[in-house]
Amino acid sequence: MAGTSFLSTANLSWGCKSMSLEVSKIQDLVENQCLIDDSLVSAFIIGANPSKGARSPKLWNAAYEASGVQGAMYPLDVPAENLSTLLSTLQREDSVCAIAVAAPFKTEVARWLGQRVTPVARRSGSVNLLTRGVDGVFDGYNTDGLGALAALREVTPSLESKRVLVLGAGGTGRAVVSALLEVLADRGNLFVANRNDLQRQWVKAVGAVPISWQGLDSEVSQFDVVINCTTVGWGAQAELSPLTPSQLSRLRHEVVVFDVVYQPVHTKLLQEARSRGLRCLGGGRMNLLQAVTAFMLAHPSAHQETIAAAMEGTL
Repeated sequence: MAGTSFLSTANLSWGCKSMSLEVSKIQDLVENQCLIDDSLVSAFIIGANPSKGARSPKLWNAAYEASGVQGAMYPLDVPAENLSTLLSTLQREDSVCAIAVAAPFKTEVARWLGQRVTPVARRSGSVNLLTRGVDGVFDGYNTDGLGALAALREVTPSLESKRVLVLGAGGTGRAVVSALLEVLADRGNLFVANRNDLQRQWVKAVGAVPISWQGLDSEVSQFDVVINCTTVGWGAQAELSPLTPSQLSRLRHEVVVFDVVYQPVHTKLLQEARSRGLRCLGGGRMNLLQAVTAFMLAHPSAHQETIAAAMEGTL
Protein backbone atom coordinates (compact mmCIF):
# COMPACT_ATOMS: atom_id res chain seq x y z
CA MET A 1 0.00 0.00 0.00
CA ALA A 2 1.20 3.53 -0.68
CA GLY A 3 2.28 5.98 1.94
CA THR A 4 3.98 9.32 2.44
CA SER A 5 7.41 9.19 4.05
CA PHE A 6 7.48 10.50 7.60
CA LEU A 7 11.08 9.65 8.53
CA SER A 8 12.69 12.30 10.65
CA THR A 9 16.13 13.69 9.90
CA ALA A 10 17.45 11.86 12.97
CA ASN A 11 16.39 8.52 11.55
CA LEU A 12 18.33 9.10 8.34
CA SER A 13 21.55 8.43 10.27
CA TRP A 14 20.54 4.76 10.23
CA GLY A 15 21.73 4.44 6.65
CA CYS A 16 18.47 4.67 4.69
CA LYS A 17 16.95 7.56 2.80
CA SER A 18 13.33 8.63 3.02
CA MET A 19 12.36 7.52 -0.45
CA SER A 20 9.19 5.65 -1.34
CA LEU A 21 9.46 2.08 -2.55
CA GLU A 22 8.14 1.13 -5.95
CA VAL A 23 6.03 -1.60 -4.40
CA SER A 24 4.45 -2.79 -7.64
CA LYS A 25 7.85 -3.64 -9.14
CA ILE A 26 8.72 -5.74 -6.11
CA GLN A 27 5.33 -7.46 -6.02
CA ASP A 28 5.65 -8.49 -9.68
CA LEU A 29 8.84 -10.43 -8.88
CA VAL A 30 7.61 -12.46 -5.90
CA GLU A 31 4.99 -15.13 -5.33
CA ASN A 32 3.45 -14.03 -2.03
CA GLN A 33 1.19 -11.05 -1.48
CA CYS A 34 2.96 -8.63 0.83
CA LEU A 35 1.38 -5.42 2.13
CA ILE A 36 4.41 -3.16 2.17
CA ASP A 37 4.13 0.26 3.82
CA ASP A 38 6.38 2.30 1.56
CA SER A 39 6.56 5.14 4.07
CA LEU A 40 8.78 3.08 6.39
CA VAL A 41 12.42 2.10 6.38
CA SER A 42 12.24 -1.34 4.79
CA ALA A 43 14.07 -4.60 5.31
CA PHE A 44 13.26 -7.87 3.60
CA ILE A 45 13.99 -11.55 3.93
CA ILE A 46 14.17 -13.32 0.58
CA GLY A 47 14.11 -17.04 -0.06
CA ALA A 48 12.04 -19.83 -1.55
CA ASN A 49 9.20 -19.35 0.96
CA PRO A 50 10.10 -17.20 4.01
CA SER A 51 6.45 -16.10 4.21
CA LYS A 52 5.65 -19.57 5.53
CA GLY A 53 7.33 -19.23 8.90
CA ALA A 54 10.67 -17.38 8.81
CA ARG A 55 11.39 -15.89 12.23
CA SER A 56 13.36 -12.87 11.01
CA PRO A 57 10.37 -10.55 10.39
CA LYS A 58 9.08 -11.15 13.91
CA LEU A 59 12.52 -10.51 15.42
CA TRP A 60 13.33 -7.45 13.32
CA ASN A 61 9.89 -5.87 13.76
CA ALA A 62 10.20 -6.21 17.53
CA ALA A 63 13.60 -4.54 17.27
CA TYR A 64 12.20 -1.70 15.15
CA GLU A 65 9.48 -1.05 17.70
CA ALA A 66 11.93 -1.10 20.62
CA SER A 67 14.47 1.13 18.87
CA GLY A 68 11.98 3.78 17.86
CA VAL A 69 12.92 3.51 14.20
CA GLN A 70 9.92 3.61 11.88
CA GLY A 71 10.76 0.46 9.97
CA ALA A 72 9.53 -3.01 9.08
CA MET A 73 10.80 -6.29 7.66
CA TYR A 74 8.78 -8.24 5.10
CA PRO A 75 9.17 -11.77 3.69
CA LEU A 76 9.50 -12.17 -0.09
CA ASP A 77 9.04 -15.59 -1.73
CA VAL A 78 11.09 -15.24 -4.90
CA PRO A 79 11.39 -17.74 -7.77
CA ALA A 80 15.00 -18.52 -8.62
CA GLU A 81 14.66 -16.98 -12.08
CA ASN A 82 13.69 -13.61 -10.53
CA LEU A 83 16.41 -13.48 -7.87
CA SER A 84 18.91 -11.28 -9.71
CA THR A 85 16.25 -8.84 -10.91
CA LEU A 86 14.79 -8.57 -7.41
CA LEU A 87 18.20 -7.87 -5.88
CA SER A 88 18.91 -5.17 -8.46
CA THR A 89 15.48 -3.64 -7.88
CA LEU A 90 15.91 -3.54 -4.11
CA GLN A 91 19.41 -2.09 -4.44
CA ARG A 92 18.00 0.85 -6.41
CA GLU A 93 15.48 1.53 -3.65
CA ASP A 94 17.31 3.77 -1.19
CA SER A 95 14.81 3.16 1.61
CA VAL A 96 15.78 -0.52 1.75
CA CYS A 97 18.25 -0.88 4.62
CA ALA A 98 18.87 -4.61 4.59
CA ILE A 99 18.03 -7.93 3.01
CA ALA A 100 18.22 -11.17 4.96
CA VAL A 101 18.81 -14.20 2.74
CA ALA A 102 17.20 -17.57 3.41
CA ALA A 103 17.51 -20.93 1.68
CA PRO A 104 18.20 -21.73 -1.05
CA PHE A 105 19.82 -18.50 -2.23
CA LYS A 106 22.77 -17.85 0.08
CA THR A 107 25.37 -19.07 -2.42
CA GLU A 108 23.71 -17.38 -5.40
CA VAL A 109 23.56 -14.05 -3.56
CA ALA A 110 27.26 -14.33 -2.71
CA ARG A 111 28.00 -14.77 -6.41
CA TRP A 112 25.77 -11.82 -7.31
CA LEU A 113 27.70 -9.57 -4.92
CA GLY A 114 31.09 -10.53 -6.36
CA GLN A 115 33.86 -8.93 -4.31
CA ARG A 116 31.52 -6.98 -2.06
CA VAL A 117 31.53 -9.58 0.71
CA THR A 118 33.37 -9.88 4.00
CA PRO A 119 36.32 -12.29 4.34
CA VAL A 120 34.14 -14.67 6.39
CA ALA A 121 31.38 -14.65 3.77
CA ARG A 122 33.88 -15.07 0.95
CA ARG A 123 35.51 -18.04 2.66
CA SER A 124 32.20 -19.73 3.39
CA GLY A 125 30.85 -18.99 -0.09
CA SER A 126 27.48 -17.86 1.24
CA VAL A 127 25.75 -14.66 2.33
CA ASN A 128 22.73 -14.31 4.58
CA LEU A 129 22.66 -10.53 5.00
CA LEU A 130 23.02 -7.53 2.71
CA THR A 131 23.38 -4.01 4.08
CA ARG A 132 24.32 -0.69 2.51
CA GLY A 133 28.02 0.17 2.20
CA VAL A 134 29.22 3.76 2.52
CA ASP A 135 28.62 4.21 -1.21
CA GLY A 136 25.03 3.02 -0.95
CA VAL A 137 25.69 -0.33 -2.65
CA PHE A 138 24.97 -3.62 -0.91
CA ASP A 139 27.73 -5.46 0.96
CA GLY A 140 27.37 -9.11 1.96
CA TYR A 141 27.82 -10.75 5.37
CA ASN A 142 27.35 -14.18 6.86
CA THR A 143 26.00 -13.67 10.35
CA ASP A 144 25.52 -17.38 11.11
CA GLY A 145 29.20 -17.72 11.96
CA LEU A 146 29.22 -14.43 13.88
CA GLY A 147 26.22 -15.57 15.92
CA ALA A 148 27.91 -18.88 16.66
CA LEU A 149 31.03 -17.10 17.90
CA ALA A 150 29.02 -14.74 20.09
CA ALA A 151 27.13 -17.66 21.63
CA LEU A 152 30.31 -19.64 22.23
CA ARG A 153 32.06 -16.71 23.91
CA GLU A 154 29.30 -16.59 26.50
CA VAL A 155 30.30 -20.05 27.76
CA THR A 156 33.98 -20.17 26.78
CA PRO A 157 35.45 -16.65 26.58
CA SER A 158 39.04 -17.78 25.87
CA LEU A 159 38.04 -19.36 22.57
CA GLU A 160 41.27 -18.41 20.77
CA SER A 161 43.33 -21.14 22.42
CA LYS A 162 40.79 -23.98 22.17
CA ARG A 163 40.93 -27.12 20.05
CA VAL A 164 37.64 -27.22 18.17
CA LEU A 165 35.82 -29.98 16.31
CA VAL A 166 33.09 -29.00 13.84
CA LEU A 167 30.78 -31.77 12.63
CA GLY A 168 29.69 -31.10 9.07
CA ALA A 169 30.82 -28.71 6.34
CA GLY A 170 27.56 -27.83 4.63
CA GLY A 171 26.26 -24.26 4.53
CA THR A 172 26.06 -23.70 8.27
CA GLY A 173 29.25 -25.65 8.92
CA ARG A 174 31.20 -23.53 6.45
CA ALA A 175 29.89 -20.33 8.01
CA VAL A 176 30.92 -21.48 11.49
CA VAL A 177 34.33 -22.73 10.33
CA SER A 178 34.96 -19.50 8.42
CA ALA A 179 34.21 -17.40 11.49
CA LEU A 180 36.32 -19.59 13.77
CA LEU A 181 39.31 -19.22 11.45
CA GLU A 182 39.21 -15.49 12.13
CA VAL A 183 39.68 -15.91 15.88
CA LEU A 184 41.62 -19.12 16.61
CA ALA A 185 45.29 -18.51 17.32
CA ASP A 186 46.27 -21.68 15.46
CA ARG A 187 44.22 -22.89 12.48
CA GLY A 188 45.69 -26.32 13.11
CA ASN A 189 43.42 -26.48 16.15
CA LEU A 190 40.27 -26.46 14.02
CA PHE A 191 39.13 -29.90 12.84
CA VAL A 192 36.17 -30.59 10.57
CA ALA A 193 34.51 -33.99 10.19
CA ASN A 194 32.57 -34.71 7.02
CA ARG A 195 31.90 -37.52 4.56
CA ASN A 196 32.08 -35.57 1.31
CA ASP A 197 35.24 -35.30 -0.80
CA LEU A 198 34.39 -31.81 -2.07
CA GLN A 199 33.77 -30.63 1.48
CA ARG A 200 37.06 -32.18 2.56
CA GLN A 201 38.86 -30.27 -0.19
CA TRP A 202 37.24 -27.05 0.98
CA VAL A 203 38.35 -27.72 4.58
CA LYS A 204 41.94 -28.13 3.41
CA ALA A 205 41.76 -25.05 1.19
CA VAL A 206 40.72 -22.73 4.01
CA GLY A 207 43.41 -24.04 6.34
CA ALA A 208 41.42 -26.21 8.74
CA VAL A 209 42.11 -29.90 9.34
CA PRO A 210 39.79 -32.52 7.81
CA ILE A 211 39.03 -35.57 9.89
CA SER A 212 37.07 -38.65 8.92
CA TRP A 213 34.01 -39.77 10.84
CA GLN A 214 35.77 -43.07 11.39
CA GLY A 215 38.65 -41.18 12.99
CA LEU A 216 36.43 -39.61 15.62
CA ASP A 217 36.63 -42.66 17.87
CA SER A 218 40.35 -42.15 18.45
CA GLU A 219 40.49 -38.34 18.15
CA VAL A 220 37.40 -36.99 19.91
CA SER A 221 39.03 -36.90 23.35
CA GLN A 222 41.47 -34.16 22.30
CA PHE A 223 38.89 -31.40 21.76
CA ASP A 224 37.75 -28.55 24.01
CA VAL A 225 34.70 -27.61 21.94
CA VAL A 226 32.50 -29.83 19.76
CA ILE A 227 30.01 -28.14 17.41
CA ASN A 228 27.31 -30.03 15.52
CA CYS A 229 26.61 -28.29 12.21
CA THR A 230 24.87 -31.24 10.58
CA THR A 231 21.10 -31.71 10.33
CA VAL A 232 21.30 -34.80 12.56
CA GLY A 233 19.02 -34.04 15.49
CA TRP A 234 16.50 -32.06 13.45
CA GLY A 235 13.34 -32.96 11.52
CA ALA A 236 13.18 -36.59 10.48
CA GLN A 237 16.47 -37.16 12.34
CA ALA A 238 15.30 -35.63 15.62
CA GLU A 239 15.82 -38.88 17.52
CA LEU A 240 19.42 -39.25 16.33
CA SER A 241 22.74 -37.88 17.54
CA PRO A 242 25.78 -37.19 15.33
CA LEU A 243 28.01 -38.72 18.02
CA THR A 244 27.66 -42.26 19.28
CA PRO A 245 27.41 -42.99 23.02
CA SER A 246 30.94 -44.40 22.82
CA GLN A 247 32.29 -41.19 21.29
CA LEU A 248 30.46 -39.06 23.85
CA SER A 249 31.96 -41.13 26.63
CA ARG A 250 35.44 -40.18 25.40
CA LEU A 251 34.83 -36.43 25.70
CA ARG A 252 36.61 -34.76 28.59
CA HIS A 253 34.43 -33.42 31.41
CA GLU A 254 35.20 -29.73 30.66
CA VAL A 255 34.23 -29.94 26.97
CA VAL A 256 31.57 -27.58 25.58
CA VAL A 257 29.07 -29.36 23.30
CA PHE A 258 27.32 -26.93 20.98
CA ASP A 259 24.45 -28.00 18.72
CA VAL A 260 23.41 -25.37 16.15
CA VAL A 261 20.04 -27.11 15.75
CA TYR A 262 17.42 -25.05 17.64
CA GLN A 263 14.31 -27.09 16.97
CA PRO A 264 14.00 -29.12 19.11
CA VAL A 265 15.58 -27.08 21.89
CA HIS A 266 16.92 -30.20 23.60
CA THR A 267 18.39 -32.29 20.80
CA LYS A 268 19.41 -35.90 21.29
CA LEU A 269 23.07 -34.83 21.29
CA LEU A 270 22.51 -32.25 24.02
CA GLN A 271 20.39 -34.62 26.10
CA GLU A 272 23.10 -37.27 26.06
CA ALA A 273 25.90 -34.76 26.64
CA ARG A 274 24.07 -33.18 29.56
CA SER A 275 23.44 -36.59 31.12
CA ARG A 276 27.22 -37.03 31.19
CA GLY A 277 27.72 -33.71 32.95
CA LEU A 278 29.13 -31.88 29.95
CA ARG A 279 28.58 -28.16 29.34
CA CYS A 280 25.96 -27.68 26.62
CA LEU A 281 24.87 -24.89 24.30
CA GLY A 282 21.83 -25.02 22.04
CA GLY A 283 21.27 -23.39 18.67
CA GLY A 284 18.59 -21.03 19.92
CA ARG A 285 21.18 -18.68 21.36
CA MET A 286 23.13 -18.61 18.10
CA ASN A 287 19.92 -17.96 16.18
CA LEU A 288 19.07 -15.01 18.40
CA LEU A 289 22.55 -13.50 18.40
CA GLN A 290 22.96 -13.73 14.64
CA ALA A 291 19.69 -11.79 14.29
CA VAL A 292 20.92 -9.15 16.76
CA THR A 293 24.21 -8.93 14.87
CA ALA A 294 22.39 -8.55 11.56
CA PHE A 295 20.14 -5.77 12.86
CA MET A 296 23.13 -3.92 14.30
CA LEU A 297 24.99 -4.16 10.99
CA ALA A 298 22.00 -2.58 9.27
CA HIS A 299 21.39 -0.05 12.04
CA PRO A 300 24.71 0.61 13.84
CA SER A 301 23.26 3.46 15.93
CA ALA A 302 20.87 1.10 17.70
CA HIS A 303 21.40 0.12 21.32
CA GLN A 304 22.45 -3.52 21.20
CA GLU A 305 21.10 -4.52 24.60
CA THR A 306 17.72 -3.02 23.74
CA ILE A 307 17.63 -4.89 20.44
CA ALA A 308 18.64 -8.18 22.05
CA ALA A 309 15.99 -7.85 24.77
CA ALA A 310 13.28 -7.00 22.24
CA MET A 311 14.14 -9.95 20.01
CA GLU A 312 14.45 -12.36 22.92
CA GLY A 313 11.02 -11.27 24.12
CA THR A 314 9.45 -12.63 20.94
CA LEU A 315 10.80 -16.17 21.39
